Amino acid sequence: MARGSIKTLAADAPVAAAIVLGILAHLHVMPEGIGLIRVLLLVGLILACAFRAMKRADELAEHFGEPLGTVILTVSAITIEVAAVCAMMLGQDGDPTVARDTMFSVLMLILNLLLGLSLVAGCLKRGEQAFNPQSSGAYLPLIIALAVLSLVLPRFTTSAAGGWMSTPMEIFVAAGSLGIYALFLWMQTTRHRDFFAHQSAAEAAEHRHAEATLSPWRSGAMLVLSLIAVVLVAESLAGRVQTVLARFYLPSGIGGVFIAALVLAPEGFAALRSARRNDMQRSVNILLGSALSTIGLTVPAVLAIRFITGSSPELGLDAPSIVLLLGTFLVAAINLGRGRVNAMQGFIHLLLFLAWIATILDEASAG
Repeated sequence: MARGSIKTLAADAPVAAAIVLGILAHLHVMPEGIGLIRVLLLVGLILACAFRAMKRADELAEHFGEPLGTVILTVSAITIEVAAVCAMMLGQDGDPTVARDTMFSVLMLILNLLLGLSLVAGCLKRGEQAFNPQSSGAYLPLIIALAVLSLVLPRFTTSAAGGWMSTPMEIFVAAGSLGIYALFLWMQTTRHRDFFAHQSAAEAAEHRHAEATLSPWRSGAMLVLSLIAVVLVAESLAGRVQTVLARFYLPSGIGGVFIAALVLAPEGFAALRSARRNDMQRSVNILLGSALSTIGLTVPAVLAIRFITGSSPELGLDAPSIVLLLGTFLVAAINLGRGRVNAMQGFIHLLLFLAWIATILDEASAG
């Protein structure tokens, strides 16, 4: 037992180190070196914490079953990410576009990069994987509706110029997003729980050979600490990444994509691992659940901050981003609509992700 405790403590050591380093960086105590080696070390620390978060999420999923285990992971992760966005908005030089850019980056990373990699990793050898199409049929309409209301509609409303909304529209979108998301969570974890379950071979084997794990309370606490560690180090890394990119004459937008990808590492690792274990249902639950949580929690939070700071966030996307977002929704709705996926569909999502990166590079070169 002592050996097991020492092994667990050693495995969780990166989490403690990341939290300490993240706090020191935010207090401006840690040296501000920008060397490539230091950046790579911090990235490695983030990935180690992400692996620990994935491990804790697996323990909770095994204890509570689907979809509750996945809901705990996605809501916890996105809540911490939303807190980081809100902290940036409350700063002295709060950027009115930070919430919009974060939500858009997260949606493109989840629905194109992570979903594409999951489909390729899970289906390249098996040909196809199956999942319950009722899950994607529940997630996608709500994701699309909330994204259109919060990220697309503000660009076309005439009550406020640009990508802003009038005060009545902000109140409606915030209340509507939070209310419908809360209703969805209640339905997902009660009467429609079967929509988000699919008895795969891997899942059945896990239930037959389940091993004893830590208590769910301890696993949940360690999951939250791991996610906090990821966000703290990722936020402290942002400035260093931008400096490295400038040194190599790369656009700053790539740095935002890189940091968002690191923050999503726990969900990404969990989804990829599930796909490789022939459990596409859990991958779909994690990825679409994270995308939905991003909008359902970020929009009400940032619009609530608007009444504290008196400064409205600009949520409306520009035209190229709207085209990419709607194209992503169309492809996802088609590919996830029948409950069976293959690797070719994954490559299509990866193509859309590369198109987004190419757009960032093209706009930077034009500027």
